[in-house]
Amino acid sequence: MDFEELLARRRSTRKYQDRPLTPRQIGSVIASASRAPVGSNLYKDVHITVVRDQKLLHRLCEAAWKRFSTKEKVKEIAGDTADGENLLKPNLFYGAPAVFFVSHRRQDVQPGIEWANVTTITCMMHLEAVNLGLGSVFMWGALESMRLFPELDHTRELELPEGFVPLIALAVGYPCEAPGPAKKQHVIAVNYIPLRRDDDKWSCGAGIFAGALPPGAACSSGASTF
Repeated sequence: MDFEELLARRRSTRKYQDRPLTPRQIGSVIASASRAPVGSNLYKDVHITVVRDQKLLHRLCEAAWKRFSTKEKVKEIAGDTADGENLLKPNLFYGAPAVFFVSHRRQDVQPGIEWANVTTITCMMHLEAVNLGLGSVFMWGALESMRLFPELDHTRELELPEGFVPLIALAVGYPCEAPGPAKKQHVIAVNYIPLRRDDDKWSCGAGIFAGALPPGAACSSGASTF
């Protein structure tokens, strides 16, 4: 598929078949990570752990179960998103056959760059999953919960190199529903400095963003929405 089709098919998958990934599929997802930009080319500061052990994934959810112990707490954290009901389930990784944990070496030379690095890497793997006809979803809640409840922190079982911390994860597997074009078009506000005559035209339905504006959305002279 071409790049525009790949972007159109990108979505977060939260329901997976009980079907393992092949070594070749896992290798392709990992290979895509090496194409992501990393600050100062310090790829040695990043580490990926592939977990296929469902019992370990179960243990990595324990802190999140404590954090999301009631529907009221779930609503406070997740709001009215589709994640709400899922956070009350035993497997926060949605039953995916493989979860790719992206870790970064602790550092204070460039504060915050570790988050940029792991996110761009995870995004590349997310897109490669689409390319392979697989589903995937960014995972945050389980790792954040273990940072909040260190007594339930099982990240040592990821067997990371010394000095590395898992920051984000990607669950990957065969989706229960056949993937297709995303049904929802998200809206992001944009402003231009300086604003030129044709800027709004390209952000508001003409050219590459044709049809991107949802019903009722409009562009002002100083800000565009697409």
